[in-house]
Amino acid sequence: MDVLVFECDDYKLIVSTGSIDYAWARFARRVKDSAQSYCDYRSSKEGKLSLYMPYGEHIGMTMLNPDVKRTEWVNKHPVFFETCEYQFAVELKNIYDTSHERMLPRVRHQIKSIGDAFKFYKNGSHSGILVGSIDFLNSPGKFDFVFEYRDKEGTLVKQSMEMYVASPKLDTKKDLQEIITLINEEYENYVFDYLTLTFSSFSLKKAERNNSIIWLSIFKNVVDSYFKNVKFIMSRPNNKPVRKTYTARPAKIRRWSQQEAERFADRRYDAENYYYRYEVTENTTNTKENRFVKYSLRVLDKKFNEVFNEVSGLYKDMDESERNNLYEYKMMFKRMRSNVFFKKVGEFEGFRQESSILQQRTGYSQIYKSWLMLKNSLDLVEGKTDIGMKKIWELYEIWCFLIMKRLIAKVLCIDISDKERVIENKNEMLDTLLNSGMTHEVVFKADNGDFVKLEYQHTYNRRSKDEMKTTTTEQRPDIIVSIKKSDGFTLTYLYDAKYRVQDDVNDSELDEGVDIDIADYPLPDAINQMHRYRDAIYYAMKDDVCPRGKEIIGGYILFPGRTEGDKIENRYFYQSIRKVNIGAFPLLPADSEHKDQIVQCNLLEKHLREILLEESVMEHIKDSVPQKGLAYSIAPEDENMLVLVGYSKKDQWDKVLANKLYYVRAGMVTGSLRLVAGFEHCKYVLLYDNNRRNMYKLSGNGPRLVSGAELQKLGFDSRKDFYLCFDLESSEAIVEFPDVRTGRLLKIKNEYNPYKKEPYFATLKELLE
Repeated sequence: MDVLVFECDDYKLIVSTGSIDYAWARFARRVKDSAQSYCDYRSSKEGKLSLYMPYGEHIGMTMLNPDVKRTEWVNKHPVFFETCEYQFAVELKNIYDTSHERMLPRVRHQIKSIGDAFKFYKNGSHSGILVGSIDFLNSPGKFDFVFEYRDKEGTLVKQSMEMYVASPKLDTKKDLQEIITLINEEYENYVFDYLTLTFSSFSLKKAERNNSIIWLSIFKNVVDSYFKNVKFIMSRPNNKPVRKTYTARPAKIRRWSQQEAERFADRRYDAENYYYRYEVTENTTNTKENRFVKYSLRVLDKKFNEVFNEVSGLYKDMDESERNNLYEYKMMFKRMRSNVFFKKVGEFEGFRQESSILQQRTGYSQIYKSWLMLKNSLDLVEGKTDIGMKKIWELYEIWCFLIMKRLIAKVLCIDISDKERVIENKNEMLDTLLNSGMTHEVVFKADNGDFVKLEYQHTYNRRSKDEMKTTTTEQRPDIIVSIKKSDGFTLTYLYDAKYRVQDDVNDSELDEGVDIDIADYPLPDAINQMHRYRDAIYYAMKDDVCPRGKEIIGGYILFPGRTEGDKIENRYFYQSIRKVNIGAFPLLPADSEHKDQIVQCNLLEKHLREILLEESVMEHIKDSVPQKGLAYSIAPEDENMLVLVGYSKKDQWDKVLANKLYYVRAGMVTGSLRLVAGFEHCKYVLLYDNNRRNMYKLSGNGPRLVSGAELQKLGFDSRKDFYLCFDLESSEAIVEFPDVRTGRLLKIKNEYNPYKKEPYFATLKELLE
């Protein structure tokens, strides 16, 4: 279908695609009331514009201004979407002789492949059609379609049509703004790129820092005006009268001062033989304003050469005209700086006060304005300065990582700027973004003693030196959250950011009664990728141990899905998280009214609360589904782990549990504990009396020496001077120990007291059946 037709006296532009109805429907639901006035269209030449109307009573092509020719149409609906590929056709007439191959019309864009995608087909000696395709995938923003041709006289003519490419996945004027703003706060200027298909528009602000891409984008907007005004100044410079003193013979002096005239008269007959001083008023171009222009040329020339050398590495992807323009700017600086005019101008030493000439006089004021623009940076709000942005999928991926970082800090009640509890090297992240082989991590210190590590782009392969690796192909998930519990157990979760949603009901089976037009779903391939991750990454056991240990507890997709109401909790990709720990979370920026919530949907935050704040390891893994016939358990207990076995009187037992404290005698007395190597790492205490025996877990902080008087204050019957005290982690007894090798539950033996009520150390193997 045709989506745009522009007609003027010299050419006709027709843009078509398969269909935009589905993209429009999703886009309209995303941006709601602003959909019909979302973008503008601009042409370099007056004409009449027709757009495809995907809504209303008259769906189809509609001419916007049938009675008058225009160059601008504002507040209109978009017909260009990043999920569509478009065919452009420009019908040209009254052009130069088409038999001259070098004079044929062509499309111009700074990306070489865009121009190469178009071909001109002759339709007579002075007419033809310029045809090509452009795929806007992952490139929403402003697009300037520029083409050039020669008229019948051979004069080069450049025409353009500016349009806006919208996204049905997110609101590029609000959501994307939030995404790039957050990234720019963390990694300044990373979001900008040079050779891009589309552009975003921002306003200028005064700033110290300004990267090369920003500077070049601003430079290209002002350079022609800058050079034009420098030439104007060289031909009509600002002059300043200067009085100069010379000495000469009387015959050459035209204007005498009174003092010198009296000296001449006093000398009478031989006065002609002497030299006399005289003053002349001359105009000079060595003014502070001209010195400033010379200074601006030198500084801008130096900066441009730095940028020129930097972008030279992109020459193979750069259009020929773009390369020629950059080279011409380089040579123009060289010619102007060597001009004889500036040889008479001194060095700039700054302004002691404001110059009215720089602010008001023709030529100077324009140069000063250009200078200020090039000294400024960009403010990430809607403006008039066009600049390229990195691919939106890349920005979305980095944004998801930063959102995870903020949500983890929020859940753990940690100030993200607290460098004691949030450990991160941001320079390392920039290295990771530029080098795909590197990784970046942020470590959070939780109040409960857990260490939460958030990683970006961690690589698992056969050569990995860490505890997790693969035995087949390399795996590189986007985001990893690993929780190292205070008891040493580590839980690992994977997240992949996918800037993709399911576009068609045929792509996968949907939930019963759900229409894809009103609900976003992740792509099936993305969900399948998480299954592959969990199957591929193992705990690095010794080569002779089989089967290898599963490591990944869950894998989840982060995608730009809409969330209206709580019905999303009934969709399969969220329900599957509870069942098999594989699923997806919709993730988009929160609107302006809910900034404190960070994101639109709170499901990811709820998930993080469950995995970060749950104390028991078993709670994390109990819902994971193992091989049929097996059951997950806590990691196998070390058979040689020390257990303190001690007797407790019936009346003291409750006090031990109430205070979570068990004590034994210290010193050379009857009933004192015999210490063994490694006793400070004891993990359990087994208490018994005549009727019962229970195992309790110790805190892991080791024993401490406490006086009997202090214990008596807690209600204990402690009559000796000192005791060794062991802190209990919990007052709940451990009745059984799961054995992962056999699947059985091991219980405590009945025979365990060879020392007749004296405390002693034993291994776990000795105490279990």
